Amino acid sequence: MKKIGLTGRHGRLRTLLLLVAVLAIGVAGMAAAKHGKPAKPTSGVVYAGATHLEGSDLYVAGDFNDELLGRGAIVYVTQPTGGDEPGSVLIKARKITIYTKKGSLSGTGEAVQGPYQPDGTATITDGSFKLTKGTGKYKGHKLKGTFDGGYAEGVYTFNYVGTFK
Repeated sequence: MKKIGLTGRHGRLRTLLLLVAVLAIGVAGMAAAKHGKPAKPTSGVVYAGATHLEGSDLYVAGDFNDELLGRGAIVYVTQPTGGDEPGSVLIKARKITIYTKKGSLSGTGEAVQGPYQPDGTATITDGSFKLTKGTGKYKGHKLKGTFDGGYAEGVYTFNYVGTFK
């Protein structure tokens, strides 16, 4: 009886199956590593101002500086409505997009703007955002967090903390 080793037909088949198994485990591991990365804490500041009104949509644009993502531009499409407190406004951003050299992230958010003070300032509280759709290097990534800030001399300043995954 002829002995078939690794060089025979069955041996090549076993070698091929072993190679396929190793590749499958490696690819699965890389996919799990990409999506299973732990969230990284981050924080930053946004400076923005209202640009124009289209129907009930108020457009707000500006720039930001994030400790992980660096500098970039930001655009909001918001719809302000009456808040729970007298003089306050609930601002829902149905679309927020940040742009950097590496790509963009888009999502939603909301905050409460307190009443305007006699000096024209206002406070921003209870802010939250979830940016879940990425492009470029941010495809498959998410940025979510909370913020507060203020409004003075036509500029909103938001300080945020969040997680980037």
